[in-house]
Amino acid sequence: MGKKLYRSRKNRIVFGVCGGLAEYFDVDPTIVRIIFIILLLASFGTAVLLYLLLALVMPLEPEEGGEPVGETTQEEQEE
Repeated sequence: MGKKLYRSRKNRIVFGVCGGLAEYFDVDPTIVRIIFIILLLASFGTAVLLYLLLALVMPLEPEEGGEPVGETTQEEQEE
């Protein structure tokens, strides 16, 4: 199964959107944050709306040891 896009639990400052994008694309979270700041300045605030939209749409990363939300367990698949 491929990678899934989640808001990060480890690399978060506000909602974990930049950290989640960085983990998904396998780059440094600081680079993603710098890109968002540049977008914020260049777009006269539209990047804030994009960030908030992503914070609402992206699910939170599952806790370690837990199973992802919405996934079926092995026992459920066998029944």
